[in-house]
Amino acid sequence: MKRQKESLYEKIYNVVRKIPFGKVASYGQIAVIVGCSPRMVGFALASLKSGNVPWHRVVNSKGKISLRDSEWRIIQRQMLEAEGVKFNEKGKINFSEFGWNGTESSD
Repeated sequence: MKRQKESLYEKIYNVVRKIPFGKVASYGQIAVIVGCSPRMVGFALASLKSGNVPWHRVVNSKGKISLRDSEWRIIQRQMLEAEGVKFNEKGKINFSEFGWNGTESSD
């Protein structure tokens, strides 16, 4: 089971690595591509131990940051804004402008 979970997490990380600079994807979008639940995507990103996965480019289906910890919420927003991603007055990202279509790659 542990090996299977690591394999799933690696699949999730590989998809998240494809999200281009200045774009975002939802947990659900990643889940559909990988074949798991959005919650599992969240677990995988929360357990990251290295900095080579752009975890900050994954937001919830409403286009909002899901992190509850205020320090990490602020960090995620700052990282996205540094890439040119804009938030509206309610803290939402417009997927039609900044959403990743799932095909273009950051490679």
